[in-house]
Amino acid sequence: MTALSQHLDHLKSFRVEAIPPLFEEADRMARFAKRAGSLRLDLSKQAISSAALEALLALAEDADVEGWRARFFGGEAINTSEGRAVLHPALRGVGGTDAVQTEVREEGARMDAFARDLIASGDITGVLHIGIGGSDLGPRLIADALAAIHAPQVKLRFAENVDGDSINRAVADLDPAKTLVIVVSKSFGTQETLMNGTAARKWLNGRGRMVAVTANRERAIKFGIHSDDIFDFWDWVGGRYSLWSAVGLSLRIAFGPEVIGELLAGAADMDRHFRDAPMEENLPVLMALAGVWNRNVEGYGTLAVIPYATALRLLPSFLQQLEMESNGKGVTRDGEVAMPACPVVWGTEGTNGQHAYFQWLHQGTPGAPVDFIAVLQDYTGRAEHHRALLANCFAQSEALMVGKSADQVRAETPDLDAALVPQKSFPGNRPSSTLTLDTLSERSLGELIALYEHKVFVQGVIWGVNSFDQWGVELGKVLAGTILDEMQRGVTGAHDASTAALMGMT
Repeated sequence: MTALSQHLDHLKSFRVEAIPPLFEEADRMARFAKRAGSLRLDLSKQAISSAALEALLALAEDADVEGWRARFFGGEAINTSEGRAVLHPALRGVGGTDAVQTEVREEGARMDAFARDLIASGDITGVLHIGIGGSDLGPRLIADALAAIHAPQVKLRFAENVDGDSINRAVADLDPAKTLVIVVSKSFGTQETLMNGTAARKWLNGRGRMVAVTANRERAIKFGIHSDDIFDFWDWVGGRYSLWSAVGLSLRIAFGPEVIGELLAGAADMDRHFRDAPMEENLPVLMALAGVWNRNVEGYGTLAVIPYATALRLLPSFLQQLEMESNGKGVTRDGEVAMPACPVVWGTEGTNGQHAYFQWLHQGTPGAPVDFIAVLQDYTGRAEHHRALLANCFAQSEALMVGKSADQVRAETPDLDAALVPQKSFPGNRPSSTLTLDTLSERSLGELIALYEHKVFVQGVIWGVNSFDQWGVELGKVLAGTILDEMQRGVTGAHDASTAALMGMT
C-alpha cells in the first residue's frame, strides 16, 4: 500500500467548494507563490487550502520523497525494474560519482571541440538530426526555443517519423555535400531511426558526413559509422532525459557550446534547488503535490499545459513523453495495482488555444487543471504584442477561477432570455498554476525543463511507480516488426480479423 492510499481519505477532507475565498487566508501568496532562479511558480489559484498543503507535505514525508531524492542524486539503482541508476543531473554537473563526472566532462569537451572545429572549417551549412522520442523531442524543443533569441549558425533540421514525408521535408533545403547527418539512438535498434538513417545515407551518396550518438557502439559500427564518429552516452541516461547528453550534439553545433553550456547551467541550478531546498519551498515538490491533489483528490484525468510564448510551443509535446512515459503506469514498483497516476498531458501555445479548446476549459465537463507558462520580458522586439499576450494569459487564469454566476449575467443583461442565462454563465473554481520566466534565455530554459523533470520524479515516488522504465512502449513495436515482415512477404499471420483485413488492403 502506498503512502498516498493511506492519506487519501484525510486529504479529501480538505476539499473546498470555491477557490476565491481561499485568498482570505493569511499569507496565501507567500505560502503558494515561490521562486527559484528566474522562475516563479504561483499555485494560489489551485483549490488547495493552507491546511491541505500541510497535509500534502505530510504525504511527501511519509512517501519518503527526501530519501528517494537522496538515492537519486547518490547514484543508487532507483530504476528498479532494470537495475539502473538514474543520473541525468550528472550531465549538468550535479550528482554522480567522480568517475561519472569525469566521463561526462570528457565527452562534453569532445563534443565542444567537434562543434567548434566543424563550424570553423566552413565545411557544412546544415545539420540533419535523426532520432525519435527522447532522441528528438528535447533537442527539437530547445532548437525551436533558442531560435527566438539566437540565430543558428547552420540550418538545423529534424527527421523523426518513419513516414517518408518526414525525411523528405527535412532534407528539402539542405545540400548533401555540406550536411552533417547525426543519427541518434540509445540502442541503435530503433526502426524509425535506422530507416531514416539509411535513407539519409543514400541521399548523401558519398558526400557530406554521418556521425552517430548512441549507448551501443557495436550496432552503430555495424550500421557503418566509423568508431571515431560515434559520440557516447550511458545506460543511466533515460531517453526522455537525454537532451543534456551527446543527444544534444546538434544543438552545440547550431548554437555554439557556450549557449548550450548556459542551458546546462540553468538545469544545474534547478537540480541544486531541488536537492537542497526544504519541501515547503521546493518548486518541483510543490508543483508535484498540486498535480497529485488534482489527479487523486479532485479526480481530474488530464492536465493542460499552455505556454504563452511561441518559443515554447513544443513544450506540451515534450512533456507528453516526459510525464506519460515516465508515470503512465498501472502497477507500482512492487508489481501491485497502482492508484490512478499520471493524467493525460495536452495543450498548445496561447493565445491560439483560446480560439479552440478554451470553450471546453471554461464551460465543459469536467474541465482540466492548467499550467499557464509566461515569459515576463519581451523577447520579440514587439512590446505592444507582448503586453497583450501577458494580459490574455493572466486574464484566462483569473476567469477560470472566478467564473460568472447566473446572478451576474442577469444583473448585466436584465432583459436576457432566461434560456440564455445558463449558457452565458461560467462555473469558475477551475484550478490553474502560473509559471513565469523572468526572461527567455538558455539558462531559464534549462531551469524550466529540469523543474518538470523533478516534478515527474516526485510524483512517481508518491504514486509508487517506477518513473524510469517504459515497458508499455515495447509491445506495439514488437508486433509492428512482425506485421512488417509479413507484409513484405505478402502473407497474413495469426491476427484478429480487423488487423488481417487492414494488412490485406496494402
